[in-house]
This record gives sequence, C-alpha cells and structure tokens, in this order.
Amino acid sequence: MQPVTLLLLALGLSVAASGTAAGATPSPPPPTLPATCALPTGPLPTRTRAVFVLDTSGSMRGIGDGRADIFGRVRAELNRYVRESRPDRVELLTFDAGLRTRRGFDRPAGTPGWNTALRRLKADGSNTYLYRSLRAALEPLTGGEQYVTTVFVLTDGIDNDSLRPFTAAQALAAFAERGPLDRLHYLALGTRIPADARRALLASDYADGRAMPLGQVPRLGGPGLGIGLRRVNSLASVRLPLADSTRVRLSAPGNLGLTLKPDVVRGGKVRLSARGNVPYGAAALLCADAQALPGSVAAKPQQVLLRLNTTSPLTLLNPGADRELAQGEETVLRYRATSGVRLNDLTVGDLPPGLSAVVSRAPDSREFAVRLVNSALTPGQTVTPLLILPGGAEVTLPAVLGRVGGRAPYAAAPISRPSGAQAGNPSPQATRDQQDQDQEERVGSWAALIGGLEWIRALVLLALAAGAAFWLLARRRRGGGVWRPLGGSAAVASARLRPVLRPQATPQNEPPAVEGIEYSGGRVLSLVAAGGEVTPVPIPLGGPFDLGQLARVPHLSGLRAEQHRDGLKILRVPTDLDVSQGARLIEAGDVVRPGTLLGVAVGRTGRAPQHPLGTLAGLGQPLTLHREAIRQGTVNVRAAGPYGQHTVKLPPGPSDLGAAFGAPALEGLMVTLSGPNVLLVEVPDGLRLRRSGETAPLQPGSYLPDLTLVDLPDGQ
Repeated sequence: MQPVTLLLLALGLSVAASGTAAGATPSPPPPTLPATCALPTGPLPTRTRAVFVLDTSGSMRGIGDGRADIFGRVRAELNRYVRESRPDRVELLTFDAGLRTRRGFDRPAGTPGWNTALRRLKADGSNTYLYRSLRAALEPLTGGEQYVTTVFVLTDGIDNDSLRPFTAAQALAAFAERGPLDRLHYLALGTRIPADARRALLASDYADGRAMPLGQVPRLGGPGLGIGLRRVNSLASVRLPLADSTRVRLSAPGNLGLTLKPDVVRGGKVRLSARGNVPYGAAALLCADAQALPGSVAAKPQQVLLRLNTTSPLTLLNPGADRELAQGEETVLRYRATSGVRLNDLTVGDLPPGLSAVVSRAPDSREFAVRLVNSALTPGQTVTPLLILPGGAEVTLPAVLGRVGGRAPYAAAPISRPSGAQAGNPSPQATRDQQDQDQEERVGSWAALIGGLEWIRALVLLALAAGAAFWLLARRRRGGGVWRPLGGSAAVASARLRPVLRPQATPQNEPPAVEGIEYSGGRVLSLVAAGGEVTPVPIPLGGPFDLGQLARVPHLSGLRAEQHRDGLKILRVPTDLDVSQGARLIEAGDVVRPGTLLGVAVGRTGRAPQHPLGTLAGLGQPLTLHREAIRQGTVNVRAAGPYGQHTVKLPPGPSDLGAAFGAPALEGLMVTLSGPNVLLVEVPDGLRLRRSGETAPLQPGSYLPDLTLVDLPDGQ
C-alpha cells in the first residue's frame, strides 16, 4: 500500500505545482454575459446615444506614418450613420495629442449645426494619445438610465504617448456610469489592435474590437456594430443589427403575449406576433450569441432592447382639418392621448424654415393641440412633421402642403453671413460655436467696410433730410399751411380715395352639397354628393365623432355617431337636418346596419353650404373675425370657425378681406390700419358685422373689436 500512497501523493503535488505555475502568469478568461436572455431590472432607457471618438492625427489623411487617406470616407460614414439611425443624442469628440474637441448634439440628423461640425473636421494632428483621450472622453458620460449608448473609437494608429499615464484597461474603466446595454467598439482602421488593448477588451464586459483591412471603412450600424435599442412600429418587421442566419432569443413580460417565429434573422429582420394589443412603449429584449466576424476581437453576446410602439398613443380628433396652407395661414390638429402617455414637454421636429409649430394643452388634460403656421413654405412643398413625446418616441403628424396665395409675413432685417455659412436654423449651441470661430474674421472685415462707407452714410442722411423738407413744404401748401388731424369720417373718405390693390382671388371649387351617407359592409362611411361622387371619411373605431367636423362639411355639423358592435349608432341628429333611410327618419339611438344608404336633407337655409367661402369653407359656421395686434404697425386678422382658423397679416393701406382670405362671400369688405386698430371702411350689401352679444351692425368708420361676428348674406 505504501508505494501506491506515495504515487498518489506525488501526482497530487504535481497537479498543485502546475496550478501554481499557471497562476503566476494570469490570463483572465473573457467575461461573458449571462447565457439566459432576461430584461434588465429597474427603469429601462428610452433614448439612444452615439459617441464618436475620432482620431484626427495627420495619418488619417495619409500624412506622416499614415498608410491611407481615409478621413473623408470616415466623415461621410459618420454622417450616413446619423441620418439612417437617427440617434437622439450624439457626442462628437476628436483627439490627437489628447482630447481636442467635444461637441454635443440633440437629434442632429440633417441639421445645419451637425453638417457644419462635420465639414469643419480636420485631420492635422501629430500624435495619437489614444488611452488618455479615450479616458477623458468616457469619464463625463452619464445618463445610463436614460440612454442606450454606443461608443465608436475610430483610429488608424496605436497609442504613442511616451508618458503612458493610463493603460487601455484604465481608459475603458472610465465609463463608470454605463448601463447594461451600453457597448464600445474599438475600430482599428488599416492597422492591428495592440496586445495591451486586446487584453483590455477581453477583460471588459462591454467593449469589443475589430481590425479593418487597409483602406476600408466599417459600416456603422451593421452586424455587430449596431445600437442596442430599437423602436418597433411593426411586429412583422423588426430590424436588427445582426447577420443573417443568426439565432435570437426573446425575453418579454408574460402579459404581452409575444412570440418569436422563426427565431432566425432573415434579411436583417425577425418577426414577432402578439395575442392582443401591445401597450405603447412596452419593452422586450432580443439576445444572440457573440458573432465571430472577420477581424473581430473579444466579441460580446448581442442584446437589443425593443420599444414596441405598434399601437398609436394618440387619436387625431379632426382628421379633416385643412392642411393646405398658403403663406400666413395656419391649421390646428387636435389629439387625445391614451392613458399612460406622458404629455409634458411635447415638441415638434423635422420642421423646415417657413413652417412653425406650437403645442398647447390644458393642465391635467389628455387632449392637446398642435398649431402649424405657414410663414414661408414654397407652393407645392410637402412637410411631414414629427411629434416627439417624452422619452424620444415619435409620432408622425399628417402632412402639410404649401399652396399658392396668402400673404407673406414681413421679413426681418437681413443678417449678414460669412460666404461659407449654411442657411438654416442652427441650435443655440451651434450658433455660439460658429460665432466664436468666425468672430475675428467678421470684426476685421466689418470695421474696414464701415470705415469706407462713412461718406456714403453722410450723403444718404443729407438726401433724406432734403426730401423730408420738400414733402412738408408741399403738404403745407396743399393744406393752406394749417395741419388738421383727420376725424373718423375723414379717415374713411381718405381711405376710399387712396388706390386699392385688390389681389385677384384664386378660383375655388366649392365642395358639392352632400345628399347621402353610405355605410358600407366593410364599416366604411362615405359621403355621396349631388353629382354621385362618393368620398370616404376616416371615422374612428371607438368613441363618438361629429361627421361634419371629420368631413369638413359645415351643413353636417352636429350629426354625431359612434361605431357600435351592430353597426353605426346615431347619437344626435340636429333639429334642422333630416337624415332618412327610405321613408323613415333616423333618430338619436338608431343603429345603422352596414350596407345602408341614408338620405340627407337640410331643413334650414342658413345651414346649407351656399356661401362661396372659398378657402374658408372648411372652417364651418358661424364665422368670426379676430383682431390680433402683434406690434406697432403690424396687425393680424384671424378668421375662425368651429373646425379651424386662417390668419392674414394686414399691410399698410386699405385691404379687401375677401380677396385676402380667398373668400368670395367676403369680397368688398374693406378695412385699413389705423395705428394699432383696424378701421372698417366698407361693408358689402347683405353682409353684416356685429360685436359679440349685440344685434346692431358695425358701421363703416368704426373700429373692429377683438371679436367680430360675421352674418353671411342669404342666398349667396
């Protein structure tokens, strides 16, 4: 037994010695994320952030020890990625002998500030102090609970900092406030990843690397380089930053009833299905094993957080709102939000110059309004604004079309720009940066210009003084040398004697009278005109609605209904409107079965659509006029009805409101500015204007009140 015991003891000592030797040169295994796929605990992020740490040493342009000029292509790739992925936040950092610049942008895709920042990037540095620069870039990053962050480090060199104040591992550890879905990609452009960086990547739980062949630029957002959050608008087509044939796993709360079939990526997409409606903004997680792509180092398992936005959180209450706007006109879109949707800090994005938006909401209300104003859209230009909800979720608003006509607002005083400046509406931060960089050039050039124009200014002032003196002398001779203020009647007479420029009204096709309502078998409601034209009306699936409001047909206003399990339930029929099915009159409470044609007859002339209101036809009746003083010498007049409003800006001198609004029924209604007031000059026969609460009509020579009721003529 002793020889056997000694043999076992010797084997044990040998194993122990070998283990000790291995421990003397530790080589930590790469940490792996849990094999199970589970949603992280706690609040989940709702926004995306891309951080670019860009090498701007001269080697990126092939200067010095550079082997290829790839800087221009890298810059173009950054722009493509931002335009296609549309991150909510972008941090752009450059480095050479340390961190060089740091700029932050909110939703920068296509904005002038972002385009200018990219255009001004230059690769003219002389060193590649990678680790100290990366540490300085990552350390300030916060907001892990709000953002899913993807960091892209793009360099064609290795760290050549002789002082070596930080190692690669220390640089990666600087991102201390990262979230469980944040990732960092070290992209070596035409070079290798050095050994110390490889070890740091292997030891990291969030960073990987990829070595690209010489002269090639990686496709950001592609397989293995995508951001870890996707907003899903269709369960049938969920796009993922994974290679085809990659198997994925799904983690989702059980109450969502989500399934993944098949579980393989095809065409960069997977398909999900649900048992019922998925709440807006619900979260799910898709997971995949690490992908060993060419040149990859320390590849990590992939996790993509899904924000399921498949059910709209908003209901448009007036889909028939007039969205064809001439200059100076506006439209109001009214929405109701579903419960659970936060409505604080609503903003409207993707607005070009010439279209502005204002969001208004009463406190604690689930309803809000988006007011869109056309100040300078090109006729025929179509704009599709985006409503941005808290958390970065987007809802596409109905398109707005610029049309011919209207009044262009007064232009602000022109602001001189440097010759290379790009037009647009840059953010305040971009404006400050541009001013800082261009101030010295502007100061010198403007000083020289002003100095050279002093003598011209003196001549202009002299000419103006002479002209003013001549005008006063001529006026004194005409008036007998005595100045007398104009009274009310004199002001009217003077206004009538002045030449009036009447813009030619654009011919408008009035909507034909509706004589029937068709409720088809597919639960589609359509209006039947006198000539037989059939126009479908998008009615809501749930909740009551006003057919006149939805269809923009004033004489149907007050006819209310809602979808019912057996058909269309009529909630209210106005007393002066006859709705019939055959010989039977429809009353409130009746249910109209699918496949029914209803007749419509107007019982009161005032409700019938007989007034040639032109562009104001969609506002409904009664019409009101509102005077809005903006500043001294500038007044707006707003025509409003139950379903919308249009605004025109009055120029100096007499104006025909009928021509200004494009409404033949108001032609001949003449007004003129009188200081901050609007003076009524002429009222056409049959038209009556009156103050709210009064029956006496307003007479020429009186001022328009802030609110004026418009009684349209009969038989127009």
